[in-house]
This record gives sequence, C-alpha cells and structure tokens, in this order.
Amino acid sequence: MQNIFLIDLFTSGGPVMIPIMLCSVIGMAILIERIRFYYRNQYNAANFMKKIKAAISGRNFVEAMKVCREENTPLANVIAAGIDHLDLGKEDLLDVMRQEAMVQMKKYERHLGKLGTIASITPLLGLTGTVTGMISSFAVISTVGIGDPTALAGGISEALYTTAAGLMIGIPALIAHNWCESKSLEFAEQVEIYSLDLANQVTTMEVTLEKAAA
Repeated sequence: MQNIFLIDLFTSGGPVMIPIMLCSVIGMAILIERIRFYYRNQYNAANFMKKIKAAISGRNFVEAMKVCREENTPLANVIAAGIDHLDLGKEDLLDVMRQEAMVQMKKYERHLGKLGTIASITPLLGLTGTVTGMISSFAVISTVGIGDPTALAGGISEALYTTAAGLMIGIPALIAHNWCESKSLEFAEQVEIYSLDLANQVTTMEVTLEKAAA
C-alpha cells in the first residue's frame, strides 16, 4: 500500500518531482556516508586523553604518539600534532594544534553544505510544483469553466503532491543537517578543551623542572 502511494506521489506530481526525488537520493547518500564516518570515529575522548597525559607525565613521548596512532581519530591527529611540537611555547603549541584541527574539521563538515542546500531547496521545489499545478488548474478553468471537477483534479493534485514531497524530503534533510552540524560543534569543543589541557600540562612540567633545577 505504501509503495503504491509513493509511486502515485511521483507520477502525479509532474516534472518538478524529478529534481525533488534527485535531492532525496543525494540527501540519503550523504546521510549514510556521514553516519558511517561518525561510527568509524567513535571514541572515548576522556579515556584517550587520560592515556596521553599519563604517558607525557612519565616523559614517554613515544608511547603517547603510539596511543595517537592506534586511536587514529581526528582528535588523536590533533593531539599527535601537538606531541610532535612539545618544544614550542604554550601559545605556539596551541596554534599548531588549532591548525591541525582546521584540517580535521573538514572531515566533519564534508557534504554539510550540500545537505543544507537540499534542506532549503526541496520545499521551494515543492512550492514551484504548487504554482505550476495551480497554473494548470486555472488554464483548465479558462478553457472548460468550473463545471467539470475532473478536469481540475490533475492540476490541483500536482500542486498538492509536490508540496507534500518537498516537505517530506526537506524536513528530514534539515534535521539530518542540524544533527551533523552538532557533531562538528562537539568535535570543535573537544579539540579546544583537550588542546588547552595538553598545553597546560606541558607548561606545568616545564615550570616544575625549572624549580627543581633551581
């Protein structure tokens, strides 16, 4: 029954249904790719940083780098960039990690622009179908008058079907876009927190060594 409805929705919506369905396919492909990316990069950030801080506290920098390579997540790549430059001052060290974070952020923001575009244009495409459907209805009215409801049904159904299809695709696409954007924001916050945490730890170690030497 549902398949019959979807087929009827597509065939009755007119030419505008083609770009709407195309947006649906592209949006679904993007969402599947994003879900796979987030699934592959699941990690316990607090536990990861606990291992890193323990290794650095023991001045076992090779072990710290090994933990990053084994984790192999965007956050781990940012921290690895910091471990490679522990000889820098605090601000310079933070700059190095923020630069690497910009590279890793692109992985989180991949295709988000396309998903946002789909969320924006599909309701507009539906509205376009509504307008063209109503134009068809008025054209029929001007030809045969309003005495034949069947003659008007085609244009009216085209208008309603495209509106429904545009909303049915646009609303989930908007939800998916916001969800993906929240993942990017979460990553950015983690990078800022843990980068600063690492820089502060290294600075504290240097101060401690200077006091011990004195």
